[in-house]
Amino acid sequence: MTSRTFHSVQALRAIAALLVVVFHLQIVEQKYSATTPLIPTLMRYADSGVDLFFVLSGFVMTTIAAGSYGSPHNAGRFLLRRCWRVLPLYWLYTSVVVALMLLAPGMANSSYQDQSIVASYLLWPQSQLPLLTVGWTLIHEMFFYLVMAGMIAFARESLLPWLLLGWAVLTLCAQQLLGPAAAPWQLVTSSPLTLEFIAGALVGLYWQRLPAGLALPVAGLGAAGFLSTLLILAGLDAAAPSAALRALGFGLPAALLTLGLVRWERASAPVLPPALLRIGDSSYSLYLSHVFVISAAGRLWQKSGWNSTTWQSGLFVLLTLLACVGAGLVSWRLLEQPLQKLSSLRRRRAQASGIVAE
Repeated sequence: MTSRTFHSVQALRAIAALLVVVFHLQIVEQKYSATTPLIPTLMRYADSGVDLFFVLSGFVMTTIAAGSYGSPHNAGRFLLRRCWRVLPLYWLYTSVVVALMLLAPGMANSSYQDQSIVASYLLWPQSQLPLLTVGWTLIHEMFFYLVMAGMIAFARESLLPWLLLGWAVLTLCAQQLLGPAAAPWQLVTSSPLTLEFIAGALVGLYWQRLPAGLALPVAGLGAAGFLSTLLILAGLDAAAPSAALRALGFGLPAALLTLGLVRWERASAPVLPPALLRIGDSSYSLYLSHVFVISAAGRLWQKSGWNSTTWQSGLFVLLTLLACVGAGLVSWRLLEQPLQKLSSLRRRRAQASGIVAE
């Protein structure tokens, strides 16, 4: 295990992706079930897996960027690699949505058919969700990458904590000044969700300073805080939480959970479940592909007539969840991995020819 490899982060990615899958599965179960849904009410807020993803992204970015600051060349390389990591697979699944809109309009979400196809491909903020709805999180990701690239290009590494804190203050001020009537790009740049990236980035800078004996208590505190927010929102039967509430109720606990687990991993080198790690490896593919699987499964379930009893609902939930995980693994193996290997091959060829200096 290299110094930059964290199996606990992969396990958390798996949990985050599965939470988002269950969130969408709960919506489809409620829509098509003729009996009482099995997925509990608190899973109405399981899209909080996204908040965990944001924290993990911030952690990973400052971890992989260590030692590369003060270099525009390194900044360009960082940005190119992040774009290659995110965009090709996202473009592929967005193209599936576009194809459905053209060939089978009834299977596509008609509420987004007025959206700009170009803006959706470019992850440019719009007044509605992108054509591939889960792409809204990638818009926030790309904004974070751009700011990080700016820091890598022009900042000294010793100033990074202060720059991150200053960014957090600017985000809070912009949120208060702009208000909900701001342009879509302003809403993204002023979103409190940015604070989750920043929290993860700070964890990436300081996790080694946490005493090893406090690692599991801190992780437990984070997990308890995350679950408590889920339970409180379910008990209040509240509407979807605002971005500010998400950052506080889910983002902060997610940061504590990440901090505790990565420190615990380095201190004790635990053996984590291989299945969970494999889902973590394929979490990006799972995140992008699961909406297609759940939508198709829900339509088939309704047409089958096997949606009128509790055991039939349970079978639908189980089989659909397994199908989502299976589709994510296939996408990871056949699409995502080859794309990333292609990028690595191109870098090695460039280095061999002297085009790129590592």
